[in-house]
Amino acid sequence: MAAAALLLGLALLAPRAAGAGMGACYDDAGRPQRCLPVFENAAFGRRAEASHTCGRPPEDFCPHVGAPGAGAQCQRCDAADPRRHHDASYLTDFHSQDDSTWWQSPSMAFGVQYPTSVNITLRLGKAYEITYVRLKFHTSRPESFAIYKRTQADGPWEPYQYYSASCQKTYGRPEGQYLRPGEDERVAFCTSEFSDISPLSGGNVAFSTLEGRPSAYNFEESPVLQEWVTSTELLISLDRLNTFGDDIFKDPKVLQSYYYAVSDFSVGGRCKCNGHASECGPDAAGRLACRCQHNTTGADCESCLPFFQDRPWARATAEAANECVPCNCSGHSEECAFDRELFRRTGHGGRCLRCRDHTAGPHCERCQEDFYRWSPRTPCQPCDCHPAGSLRLQCDASGTCVCKPTVTGWKCDRCRPGFHSLSEGGCRPCACSAAGSLGTCDPHSGRCPCKRNVEGHLCDRCRPGTFNLQPHHPAGCTSCFCYGHSKVCAAAAQFREHHILSDLRQGAQGWRTGSVGGPEHPARWSPRGLLLNPEDEEELTLPEKFLGDQRFSYGQTLTLTFWVPPGGSPLPVQLRLEGVGLALTLQHSSLSGPPDAGQPGEVQLRFELQETSEDVDPPLPPFHFQRLLSNLTALRIRAVGRSPSPSGQVFLTEVRLVSAQRGLSPPASWVETCSCPKGYTGQFCESCAPGYKRETPLGGPYTACVPCTCNQHGTCDPHTGICLCGHHTEGPSCERCLPGFYGNPFTGQADDCQPCPCPGRSACTAIPESREVVCTHCPLGQRGRRCELCDDGYFGDPLGLSGAPQPCRRCQCSGNVDPNAVGNCDPLSGHCLRCLHHTTGAHCERCQDGFYGSSLAPRPADRCTPCSCHPEGSISEQRACHPETGQCPCLPHVTGRDCGRCSPGFYNLQPGRGCQSCKCHPLGSQEDRCHPETGQCPCRPGVEGQACDRCQLGFFSFSIKGCRACRCSPLGATSAQCHKNGTCVCKPGFVGYKCDRCQDNFFLTAGGTRCQECPSCYALVKEEAAKLKARLTLMEGWLQGSDCGRPWEPLHILQGEAPRGDVYQGHHLLQGAREAFLEEVTGLEDGVKASREQLRALSRSAHCAQARAEKTCIQLAELDAALESSEEEILQAAIVLKSLVIPQEGPGQPTTWSHLATEARALARSHRDTTAKIEATARRALVASNTSYVLLWSLVEGRVALQAQWELEDRYQEVQAARKALGTAVAEAQPEAERVLAAVRRVGADAAPRLALLAAPAAPMAVD
Repeated sequence: MAAAALLLGLALLAPRAAGAGMGACYDDAGRPQRCLPVFENAAFGRRAEASHTCGRPPEDFCPHVGAPGAGAQCQRCDAADPRRHHDASYLTDFHSQDDSTWWQSPSMAFGVQYPTSVNITLRLGKAYEITYVRLKFHTSRPESFAIYKRTQADGPWEPYQYYSASCQKTYGRPEGQYLRPGEDERVAFCTSEFSDISPLSGGNVAFSTLEGRPSAYNFEESPVLQEWVTSTELLISLDRLNTFGDDIFKDPKVLQSYYYAVSDFSVGGRCKCNGHASECGPDAAGRLACRCQHNTTGADCESCLPFFQDRPWARATAEAANECVPCNCSGHSEECAFDRELFRRTGHGGRCLRCRDHTAGPHCERCQEDFYRWSPRTPCQPCDCHPAGSLRLQCDASGTCVCKPTVTGWKCDRCRPGFHSLSEGGCRPCACSAAGSLGTCDPHSGRCPCKRNVEGHLCDRCRPGTFNLQPHHPAGCTSCFCYGHSKVCAAAAQFREHHILSDLRQGAQGWRTGSVGGPEHPARWSPRGLLLNPEDEEELTLPEKFLGDQRFSYGQTLTLTFWVPPGGSPLPVQLRLEGVGLALTLQHSSLSGPPDAGQPGEVQLRFELQETSEDVDPPLPPFHFQRLLSNLTALRIRAVGRSPSPSGQVFLTEVRLVSAQRGLSPPASWVETCSCPKGYTGQFCESCAPGYKRETPLGGPYTACVPCTCNQHGTCDPHTGICLCGHHTEGPSCERCLPGFYGNPFTGQADDCQPCPCPGRSACTAIPESREVVCTHCPLGQRGRRCELCDDGYFGDPLGLSGAPQPCRRCQCSGNVDPNAVGNCDPLSGHCLRCLHHTTGAHCERCQDGFYGSSLAPRPADRCTPCSCHPEGSISEQRACHPETGQCPCLPHVTGRDCGRCSPGFYNLQPGRGCQSCKCHPLGSQEDRCHPETGQCPCRPGVEGQACDRCQLGFFSFSIKGCRACRCSPLGATSAQCHKNGTCVCKPGFVGYKCDRCQDNFFLTAGGTRCQECPSCYALVKEEAAKLKARLTLMEGWLQGSDCGRPWEPLHILQGEAPRGDVYQGHHLLQGAREAFLEEVTGLEDGVKASREQLRALSRSAHCAQARAEKTCIQLAELDAALESSEEEILQAAIVLKSLVIPQEGPGQPTTWSHLATEARALARSHRDTTAKIEATARRALVASNTSYVLLWSLVEGRVALQAQWELEDRYQEVQAARKALGTAVAEAQPEAERVLAAVRRVGADAAPRLALLAAPAAPMAVD
């Protein structure tokens, strides 16, 4: 019944259609389909946990008769003994009927019986869909136990199935319950089917999760059953033992026979992936999870990926894969959520989240509020309707906003012309000054665009430095001139407008004409005026009344009046101005003609006399333009092109220049009056004020005025500024006394300067505080108020105040004084007083005590140096060092110039004692010197101790090359230290030079921790093998020591026959002996050749062409030469044997042939053994060489530490030992080879006469 239920569960959970493959989640056409992970034993290999396990403490248990392992004696369960423990790991390991393992609980003797339960918990790591749960008991099955499951780690345990012979009593459940369609199918049944005490062992219990569930055949459509078979953890609750009833007597032996024991715990099922994955595996965090497909995610593929929410997630079925579908966000979002109401309405439930690009809607299909776009393919743009200028913030499809009345613009973001300052109420009208502004105001700030010289929010005032705001002025205001001395001016009063007029119809007095750059002559006048003929290339020069100072015409007009014929127009004319080195040309600013163009009449051209009328860019600055007008030297009129008039001539009839002069009406507001700074005077600041002069003499009105500075000792000319000094003063400002006089000329008195009292009429000065007169120009080397002393750095007595007069001479201090210091030497004797650089002496010519060196060295730093004798290493601090070398007197075994360090081989510098000897061991230390403070000698590899006199722990063989590493096996050796010969102390069961293998009849345990003795049967095999080896050794001894003259007893024993005597047994025996010997010699020759070939391979492996394996390759080459010599000797022996002629028949006679053949065979065997030994030695040498090479290369790359260095030196020692062994082996093999060759040659020599006798006829000899 259990098997049938199990098959039913497997069938129901298996794929229903052949097309629904369990592996691929997509078919060959790429269409999604249901996929399932492999059906498996989910419990296998997983660690189960048991609440009670025998062996803690160790206990005895007594299996019932008939159970596996049952016998006369009880067994023991010990958790600490690997051979006797029965922990929970045996529940889910590989189950074998032949070698059964089982978990076992404590026996009833330890209180394991109802109501005490024993729980077995199995954690599957993730959700599984369970098909069956199978338990195989090692003992009899329990009377009552239950299976529980849960789907969350901290969730409640749900009953799965109850097994009990007393369902109602133990679990309160009826037995044999069944379900009707429509009832809750998540109900645990209780059955007594498996609660019998028999069988005593091996009883199975199989629980099918779908047995008895009406919806099992419609599993894919039953979420209840899908949840019912899902489990992450299983719990087996063993509640009541089955007994024979003898437990009531409490006999310990009886109680020890009742316990729970389970040999196998199997759980059949699949990793739950809801049909969206074909395999499970560890995720990034190491937890078991499905490898989800179909755009699903989660440990069980229980949800759709974040952007695949267009329809609700569903479990895959055989008919539909229910793949998750991506949301449609129009490319404007990568996030969405499922909206069930949206899915109900539209069939698409993916509501997009956080739409980008200013889109909105469930699918980001439209622009968000206050945005627009031209077409569905273009991005949404903000309306950007100005909140103050627009009536509403939303624009139309073209992005155009609806504006308030005084506002304009696509976005209603600017005022209409003539309005400004956009605000909530719209825009305000502009109020710009017509005279100072260039047009309407700024629509944002309301500021009017002012002319160049105008300022103010409404352009209604002149800038500083300008005046006279006028509508016709291009710059608005006129720049102040003031000859450049002031920027503050205003319109002058009492000036009226004045016109300078020349009426050419009355005459042309003062007008001149001439070619450009040529001489001028009076202009040709006619009653109609002056004729302008552009073909003459002449220009007209205005008369003198238009020249000179015409500053009052700045900014005013010069009007030229022409008479033109009917239909004509004036010629293109230029006005040229020259003055103060400047020249410029003006273009006319306006033209006015006759009322009727068809009638003759006058035409006027007007020129504005200001910089804005120039025909060049940039124009002349206003100041320079007015400067030119202040001294206008020429004013010329020139026709620059042909007249467009079809006929007739053009005459200049009048010239009018607007200017100003003093008067009242009409007022001339363009004339300035300046506010002059200090030092200037005049209406235009054109003169210097009294007490001031031109900064540049004769500089004119443009030059700055500065105060006169004559200190009351003279007068100042206002134009030249020259002071005429007196009172014994001089200088441009009479600021100093004449040479030979002293005093303070700045006081302004006539007696400010007095004659100097210094001899030789040298200069002097008076000290202000004491008014004492001091000479200022003493001769070189002299000083003092009257030059009576020698200057600093000089010595002598120039005036003989202390004896005979002595001239002042420079002090000589060998360059060891500060030249900037005062008082370096005695002013009378010249002795140096302030020697530097630790020098001393009258001239600083030697070093001070306690210093050494040269006082005359070029560099100050190289001169006298402190001795700095070491206080601990020198004999006495008071004793000075050598004045030239600086060597200090040192204590014994102390060295250095300052006695600051121990001599090589000494350490521990002590005051008054010196240094003590290092006493480094001659073999263990690398050199005979130690650390100067600690005395630690530099030890060789593997050596330790302050004197390097002993091997480190784990090293041996103390020698001049250090100590070699023991390399004892940490597994088999009792300690890391070895004997003096390098052998290690082995643990029981381990043997070998390094305790690295088990001894005979021992084997390494599975844990690899010790060698365990083999069972007794292996000992019997070992004894038989030893006996057989002893018999073979005995036989080999008999063969080697047998005498051909005696019966061959061992062979007689082994073969049952013995040839007697050492006689020739006939042609076949001799022929066979030679062939056998030839075979041995040939085999030996082949062995040597094979050895040489292997040796060449070893040489190639060792890279003998490189320099790193030089020593090993030399040894291999020497070995190859020895083998080559042996090969030649063997080849010679084979040639001698082949040359022997064996007679076909002959009488037998005694011979030593058998003895020689035996000896040759033994020698050949010995030679072969020697060859094998040489080959093994060569292999060891190669291994050591390769190891050395690898270690050296690793050391170069920086990957090996100090231990690697020690290992490298050990390998080097092994290479040296291998080299010695090679030499020894070659030395041993060579005599043997030579003896074999000699023996073979003797055999050939002895065999030749005997074979000759055999060839002669002779009577047969009797054989004893």
